[in-house]
Amino acid sequence: MKKVITRAPVRADLAGGTLDLWPLYLFHPGSRTVNVAISYYAESEVSESSDGSIEIHLTDQQYRQRYESLHDLANDEKASLIYRLVEHFHLNGVRITTRTDAPRGSGLGGSSALAITLVRALSEIAGAPVEGEQLINLVRDLETRLLGVPAGIQDYYPPVYGGLAALHLNPGAPVRHPIPLPVADLSAHMLMHYTGVAHFSGTNNWEMYKRQIDGKKKVQKGFDKIAATSIEMEKALEAGNFEAAGRALAEEWENRKALIEGISTPEIDAAIDAAVGAGAWGGKVCGAGGGGCIVFLFPPDRREAITAALAGVPGRVLDVVPVAHGMTVDSGEESQASTSGVSRGRISARRSPDDIEQLYVYGQSGGAYRPFVLAEGIVTHTESRSGVHHQVARSYVAPIHPNDGSVMWQQASQIDPEKLDIRATPDPSHRIDGQLRPETLVRSEDAFKQFLVERERLHIYSNPTFALYSEPHETREAFLGRCLEEANRQLEDQQERLESTFRRRIDQLKERSEREQREIDDQEQTGEETQRQNVNVAWGQALYNITAGRNAVTEAPHSVRETDYLENIAQIQKAWDKELQGLREDLTSKARAIEEISIVPTPRNIEVTKYLVLWAASVP
Repeated sequence: MKKVITRAPVRADLAGGTLDLWPLYLFHPGSRTVNVAISYYAESEVSESSDGSIEIHLTDQQYRQRYESLHDLANDEKASLIYRLVEHFHLNGVRITTRTDAPRGSGLGGSSALAITLVRALSEIAGAPVEGEQLINLVRDLETRLLGVPAGIQDYYPPVYGGLAALHLNPGAPVRHPIPLPVADLSAHMLMHYTGVAHFSGTNNWEMYKRQIDGKKKVQKGFDKIAATSIEMEKALEAGNFEAAGRALAEEWENRKALIEGISTPEIDAAIDAAVGAGAWGGKVCGAGGGGCIVFLFPPDRREAITAALAGVPGRVLDVVPVAHGMTVDSGEESQASTSGVSRGRISARRSPDDIEQLYVYGQSGGAYRPFVLAEGIVTHTESRSGVHHQVARSYVAPIHPNDGSVMWQQASQIDPEKLDIRATPDPSHRIDGQLRPETLVRSEDAFKQFLVERERLHIYSNPTFALYSEPHETREAFLGRCLEEANRQLEDQQERLESTFRRRIDQLKERSEREQREIDDQEQTGEETQRQNVNVAWGQALYNITAGRNAVTEAPHSVRETDYLENIAQIQKAWDKELQGLREDLTSKARAIEEISIVPTPRNIEVTKYLVLWAASVP
C-alpha cells in the first residue's frame, strides 16, 4: 500500500499582508508581501486502504472518524476541508492524519500550510503529483471555495519554497523574489510572541476588501501606505539593515491599525508596548490582526530584556526560528516492520548501555586518556521537486563532559577514523582519566542525529522558470551554463513561433500587392493610360533573409510603389529584430534567476552505523 508524508513550515509575515488578495494589489502598483518560513510545521500523512473507506485523524483537534463513502464525508462539517480535497482528486480508500505545530488562530498561515501538505500528498496518492506554482494555485482555489471569501496567496509560498522572500504582486502573475539574507542572521534579530487570543483572518481581510472595493478613501490610502512600507522592508532586508527593517515593521503596524477597528486588541497593545519599551525596534501582528501572534525585530543584545518584559503580559514567547527549507515529501510502501512507513528513511535499533563499544587510540603524545564519542552516520538527502536522492557518510568525534558524562556535540569535529590507530586494549603509556556513564551515551545518540540534521545540509540550485535543478555538488557556474543552454533552446522554439507570425504579415503584404496589381490590370483593360508598375519583391527570399538575420531588401526599388512596399518589408524586419532581441533578453534574465535550495535531512533519514566510546589523550 502506498503512503506519503508531507511536511511544510508555516510563515511569519513582515509586511504587505492583505494586499495579496486579488484584485486588491492591482489598485496599488508595487504591492508585495515579505515573509519568512518558520520552524512550526504542518504535516499530512496519507495512505491507501484496501476496503474503500475514508479514515481521518485530526490530531490537533483530537478528532478521529471513519466514513464508508465520500458522500458520508461530505456530511461532516468538521472535515469540510478534507472533503473538498479528497473530492477534487476523486479518491476513495484513504487514511489521512494531519498535524500542526502552530497554535490555532495564530495568524501564521497554519491552515494554508496544512492544505498545501494535504493536496501534495493526495495528488501523489492519486498518481499525479502537483508541484510548485500549480500546487499553490490549486490550493488557493480550493481554500477560497471552502471559506466563501477571497484567500490571499502569500501563505502558500513559504510552505512550498521556505526561506525569506518578497512576493511581488505583479499583474498577470505574482513573482517570488528570494531575499539573500541568511536566516540565521534574521533569527538573531527576531522573536515571536503568541497573545493567547485566536483570530479569524477571513473576517478582517474581507471587511478591508469590501471597503477598498466600495471606494473608502481611508482604506485605499492605508493600503497605499502599506504597499510603500513593504517596499521599504524588502530593501532593508536585502541590505541587511535590521534597524531599518524594524522601523518598517513598526510603520506597517501603525498603518494597518488605522485601516479598520478591531485589528488591534488590548493583549496586542500590551505586548508591543512591553517589547518596544525593552528595546525592540518594532512589532506587528501576523496575519490580518484581531489576535494571534506578534513578530518583533530588535538588536540582539536586547533579547533577554524583551523576553523578560513579555513575561509580564498575556500570552507566551514562542520557541520558533526562521528556516531556509520548504516542504519535504517522503513516499513509499507501508511496512509492517516500521512504524514510520517511509521507505526512504532508515530506522536503527536503540542501543543498550552494554552494546556501546570502548576503543583506544595509540600513538598520541603523553597525557591521560580522556573519553570521546566516535559516531558515524549515513545521511540521506531527498528532495521531491528536484528528485535528489543523495547519501553521504560522516564520522564525528565529540568530547564527553568530565562531570556528568554528557556528550558535548557543540565541540564535535569531523574525522577520518581510517587514519587513526584504534585498538581494543589501552595503550600502556596512557592512564585512564574519567568515569564513564553509558546511560548518558545511549540518550545522546538522538542528539547525534539532530547534530547531523543541523550540520549536513545539502545545498542545490534551482531555476523555477525552467524547472531545472542542479546535481549535488554542481557549482553555480556550471548550473548557470545549463540554464543558458535551456534559454537558447527555448529561444529557437520561440523563433519558430515568431517566424509563423511574420510569415502571416508578409503574406498580408503580398496579398495587398497582388490586389493592387489586379486593379492596375483592370484599369489597363478599360483603356485608361496607366503605366504598369511591377513590384520587385521576392516574398520567400525576404522572409528567409529576415529570419536569417540578413537584409531583407536586396535590390534597389524601380518605382514609387515598389519603394513603398520595400519600406514596409524593412519595417517588418525591424519589428522582427526588436521582438527577437526582447525574447533573448527575457530568456537570458530568466536563466540567471537561480535560487538556492537547502535540503535538510530529518532524523529518520539518518542511520547511525557506528557509535562507541573512544579513549584518546587529545582530540583525534
